[in-house]
Amino acid sequence: MKTYLLALFSCFFLTARAQSDLAVVGARVYPSPGTPPIEHGVVLIKNGKIVAVGDQQRVKVPANLRVIDGKGLVLLAGFWNSHVHFMSPVWEHADSLPAAQLTAQLTEMLTSHGFTHAFDLATLNFRNLRALRDRVRSGEVDGPAILSAGEPFVPPNGSPFYVRPIKLPEISTPEDAVAYVKKQLDAGADAIKIWSASPIGDNKIVAMPIDIIKAAATTAHQYHKPVFAHPTSDTGMRVAVTGGADILAHVSPDGYVGWKQADVDMLRQHHVAVIPTLKLYKWELEREKVPNPEEHKLVKTAIEQIGVFAKGGGEILFGTDVGYISDFSTEDEFRFLGAAGLTFDQILTSLTTAPAKRFGMAEQSGRIAKGLDADLVLLKADPHADVRNFAAIAYTIRKGKVIYDAQASDKK
Repeated sequence: MKTYLLALFSCFFLTARAQSDLAVVGARVYPSPGTPPIEHGVVLIKNGKIVAVGDQQRVKVPANLRVIDGKGLVLLAGFWNSHVHFMSPVWEHADSLPAAQLTAQLTEMLTSHGFTHAFDLATLNFRNLRALRDRVRSGEVDGPAILSAGEPFVPPNGSPFYVRPIKLPEISTPEDAVAYVKKQLDAGADAIKIWSASPIGDNKIVAMPIDIIKAAATTAHQYHKPVFAHPTSDTGMRVAVTGGADILAHVSPDGYVGWKQADVDMLRQHHVAVIPTLKLYKWELEREKVPNPEEHKLVKTAIEQIGVFAKGGGEILFGTDVGYISDFSTEDEFRFLGAAGLTFDQILTSLTTAPAKRFGMAEQSGRIAKGLDADLVLLKADPHADVRNFAAIAYTIRKGKVIYDAQASDKK
């Protein structure tokens, strides 16, 4: 029996290892933002790690190694989506749903769009999300690495109107904030999420008291964990920064107030990063059947805010709010970022090196370099020529394993 189990384990280990050993050959490779591409590049992967990067003249492909033909494709580090949600009923019972079903759902929502890492910014059932996260980590389910801010909290009487009839936890004292944050982080959360200003309907916004934000942020920082804040408006942006939040989960266009250089300077001085989620505003207007949503002041203000922030050197993390947004396509987000004036390198940074560094994983993720995890995405066209091509995914690879193949998906 022991001999049988040893043989079975060895077979499993060798199979898993073989899945993460491969070569990507012939693609145009952008190793990291701001570096020139490698034409006809080769990336070798062993045991899920990158072991060599270079052109075809310098890097030879070992015999019998699985090869992905990258000719005509563009190779980048795998993408981070720093704002997602797993609140849909399709994720319930993540501990017992068939692995194939969960893989298919992750493919539709994330991996088919190039994401090898995803940060969940609000779940209503953290225990269920931990089960999903654990099954992905074990390799049973194919998907991006999942981080989570657990179950968020809001100001007193501040549950957002758009989650009704759900009522989010309302924290009314600094002491309660400390206790809540400790409970979340002790349960395995990777961050904390708050509404620094919450829309409650009828154009009313409830701001979170600054002493509560400060108590939450101080406690989270003692755990070396970041604080995400949903700002909603200009007021929410300012109290979030003053209270010590680290990342704005959105821009703050609801009051139609553009950001000035002084706002950018304040955000940079406090080392606050911003997740644009520009498509969100168009999507919300479409749900309300507002005509010509891209001409609406809400969308224009959002694009203007992130444009000013980018021009001023602000740190941007890519995120889409999928899981709340039911349309998973990323093309509009890239198109709006381009309209805001972001360059190829700025967008690539927001997808790769910026989140990897911000979340303490720069030595593992974010670049195509020897020794890093083989988290990669192959595109059908070069986004340096058109930023919408960031959405043209051919393959997504996580630790050397192909977790999305566009051609194979098209055949199904």
